[in-house]
Amino acid sequence: MRGADGIFHPFITRVLPLTDAVGNVLQWFGTNTDITDRKRAEEKLQTLVNVVESSSDAILTLSLDGIITTWNKSAECIYGYLAEEVLGKNVSILEPDNLKGETKKLIEEVKPGENTQHYVASRLRKDDELIHVSIAFSPVFDASKKLVAISAITRDITKHIDAERSLLKSEITRKQELYHRIKNYIIESKTICK
Repeated sequence: MRGADGIFHPFITRVLPLTDAVGNVLQWFGTNTDITDRKRAEEKLQTLVNVVESSSDAILTLSLDGIITTWNKSAECIYGYLAEEVLGKNVSILEPDNLKGETKKLIEEVKPGENTQHYVASRLRKDDELIHVSIAFSPVFDASKKLVAISAITRDITKHIDAERSLLKSEITRKQELYHRIKNYIIESKTICK
């Protein structure tokens, strides 16, 4: 329908009958409501949903007491759990036994709502494989600026950590070999000089 500005806008039209005592329609009443703003808000929300779902990072939302309330497709890939398996459960299911309660402590640090906090942590996949992740926790506020949830954006950095460890191990081995060669050279040099 064309609005007062001459531009076509989405409208909701409602028509109600006015009837007499026996149900005969005497007259029709109708209203048109411009829903342009609602449609724009829905489009923005859908764009945000698409961003979350297409991200290669796990994006989840936690209640203030650590209950998982949203879980995107990448979270399914990284952790191995389908959304329906974790929604409504405490995020501690992702923590190894030796780190139980770690996420709760991290959430407490974010609750003041000042800024995003980044952490490197170990987590468990559904298949009990230990993975290393980088997690960014951020406060989520409602329209009245009240803290209502915590968002957690997680990236699997297991391959990166494993490569660093392998490089460090190679470096240690190289230094040990170099030390051994120098030591042998010194011993040989002393033998030759006698």
